[in-house]
Amino acid sequence: MHLDAVFWGSIVSVVIAVVIFVYLGFKVVKLMNEDAQRNQSGGEKP
Repeated sequence: MHLDAVFWGSIVSVVIAVVIFVYLGFKVVKLMNEDAQRNQSGGEKP
């Protein structure tokens, strides 16, 4: 198996994409939980 720059570039790109998706997933879950708590406590007050 020949490990050249294209191979390593592909692996690094996939790893970065996975990290970004996991980070965004945690952010979305956190925002959904905060929104649910806000709605349970009587809603947003302007």
